[in-house]
Amino acid sequence: MRAQPTFATLASGLKLHYRVQGNPEGPWVVLLNGLLSDTTMWAGVLPGLADRYRILTFDSRGQGKSDAPLEGPYPTALLAQEAWELFGTLRVERPWLLGLSNGSAMSLELLTAHPEAFAGAVLTSAMCRFDFAMSLKAEHWARCLEVGGPLMQFDAVAPFLWGDGFLEARHGVLRAYHQVVTGGDKPLHGNLHQIRGTQGWDIRERLGAIQAPVLLLCGAEDLLTPPWKCLETARHIPGSRFEVVPDIGHAYPVENPKKYTARIRRFLDKDDAGFGR
Repeated sequence: MRAQPTFATLASGLKLHYRVQGNPEGPWVVLLNGLLSDTTMWAGVLPGLADRYRILTFDSRGQGKSDAPLEGPYPTALLAQEAWELFGTLRVERPWLLGLSNGSAMSLELLTAHPEAFAGAVLTSAMCRFDFAMSLKAEHWARCLEVGGPLMQFDAVAPFLWGDGFLEARHGVLRAYHQVVTGGDKPLHGNLHQIRGTQGWDIRERLGAIQAPVLLLCGAEDLLTPPWKCLETARHIPGSRFEVVPDIGHAYPVENPKKYTARIRRFLDKDDAGFGR
């Protein structure tokens, strides 16, 4: 039987959908979704973590089953603040953060605002600022969503998100998944507020405050957050490690979840997590 959705109500009244699974005695791991996705993006990763870790997945405002307030946009810092409140509500202590894209941006907000609260982080496709080029892309995607709905928006963003081989092999499946996650009978305002909440975000000057070990991963075929932009993030984080992954685009946990999980297990299990400290 499929698990029933669980919700936490924040002080603002916002309801966030979450799920806790895995080893109830293990260290906490929190998975932070990419933009315009939901907790299902981690389906391929969970089996490789559940034996050892207690895993929290959740939808930020505007995602999945969580509330999508009419007022927007939803700034990245606000999403991170609400995640922090959720951690307190669920008594999540000293977790590892695993973020993808905007989930990595949220993780950077959390790591800088609460430097001693986290065991560490593995951040995939992590930029430290939303520069002019990214702003142009994001507004184009928002306009596609407004004019042509989720499928037009998907076709606009897909070449930036996925490695060439993966996209060619899985285009139909990915497109259908995107329609389910962002389309159907769901109102579009939550998705639009997510996209436009990224505008102007820049955390470069705060990254020096991070104390936890951080591994940054970037796909060699990532056209959305290419290696040179992710490297800029790594250079601002003391003691961080940066790796480029061959034959992978923007969404490593989705494109090759088994290899992704194996890499982060080596890091989380402390095989190489203590570098530079």
